[in-house]
Amino acid sequence: MKVTCLALLVVSAVLSGIVRAEVTFEIIDVGYATDISDDASVVVGNTEGLYEPFRWTAEGGIEILAEGGGSGSPDVSADGTQVSASIPGADGTYWTQGRWTLGAGWEETMPPPPPDGNPMSDSYGSAWGLSDDGSTVVGLYWRAGQPGGSAHGSTWTRETGAVGLGSSGGNSRANDANEDGTVIAGWDESDFGHWQPTVWVDGVKTILAEDEAFCEATAVLRDGSVVLGQALDDSTNLRVAARWIWNGTSWDEDLLGALPGLHPNFGMALCYDATEDGSVIVGYNRFSNPGDATGFIWTEETGVMDVEDYLTDNGVIVPSDINIVSLQAITPDGSTMVGICYDIYPPYTARWFFINTQSTGIEESPAQVTSRVHAYPNPTRGETTLSLSIPRSGRVDLAVYDISGRLVKKLVTGSVEAGQQEVYWDGRDASGIEVTSGIYFCRLTTEDTRETRKITVLR
Repeated sequence: MKVTCLALLVVSAVLSGIVRAEVTFEIIDVGYATDISDDASVVVGNTEGLYEPFRWTAEGGIEILAEGGGSGSPDVSADGTQVSASIPGADGTYWTQGRWTLGAGWEETMPPPPPDGNPMSDSYGSAWGLSDDGSTVVGLYWRAGQPGGSAHGSTWTRETGAVGLGSSGGNSRANDANEDGTVIAGWDESDFGHWQPTVWVDGVKTILAEDEAFCEATAVLRDGSVVLGQALDDSTNLRVAARWIWNGTSWDEDLLGALPGLHPNFGMALCYDATEDGSVIVGYNRFSNPGDATGFIWTEETGVMDVEDYLTDNGVIVPSDINIVSLQAITPDGSTMVGICYDIYPPYTARWFFINTQSTGIEESPAQVTSRVHAYPNPTRGETTLSLSIPRSGRVDLAVYDISGRLVKKLVTGSVEAGQQEVYWDGRDASGIEVTSGIYFCRLTTEDTRETRKITVLR
């Protein structure tokens, strides 16, 4: 299936705040896209089902690079000619990391593993990232029977072979590398078994946040000066999107936040990628469980913003039969994003999509702060909480409509104070009858704006 939704209006682009842009949303194919080349001509990821690594181009479509799938996350070099992934070994008796090169095919990064490595369940290790120049593969290797963790982060180049990054006594993993592989982002296990965001610079490890929570560093910008990931916000006890900026002597932590409605134990926000200058960050916001998630876009002007709100603001109507769950990658200039969505009906097929932004060059004043509405959980079995962000006190109308536009139930009518508000909907209509499975729309109307949020009810 290929669906294209074009913006009908040229409107203010949230990404820049000062220029207008035309925004398009296009579902490309089935599967899980994980990375994109600089010019957006190449996308890599895993197929649905067998989870095999693929490379996509507009001319050739999807090319399966290895038969059989493993753990890890395929990554692509800046020019699109090299791919890292977890692959079956040459004789089919083991799994390992590998680097694929256009015109040359695969080369295995193990065996041999680092000196303390031992295969586990017929696997030497898995690949989680690739440097922008394609020279360095990072991930983990297995240490079966060794003390101090069964898996350690690893880095590989053709010159050095597989090198272990060590740990603090438990497990560790490397997730991404900068342009030349000198700065590596990942996680290291604490004494209590929690993941802690970690960076290795020329092999020297620094724990970025010593919180007792499952957090990680997921990406590093090309010049190595900014690391992205997530950290624990002590004031809320929530795992939120975060970045660390090198100040010349140490790493400064900057908590970017999350969308309203995170469950304190199961919710989280996680950065996946950013533009070359770091001004736009994309990622994943999980409210409670993996199915209750959405992609986010962050800028200094907007903070963490739901990707569906971004699309709505730019005149794009998201298909009603899908649920966007993540934004995985963005090109260095911010013109193209790639993400993952699911069909809301069985068999809940995974698909990946492009969001393209094209500047019109028409300058205007920065976008004004508007009201926001968010529903969680979403999809829901019926009951859901609506989180409202009201910029100023005044009259507010909040109501639920079905897919044909008929009013289902009024939830709020009257004056509301500015700030964050929460409204509960029990999944029933005005007569007290449970609504049936399907698509519904929650519409928030204030004196300044109107916002609409899709709610999926699954009975």
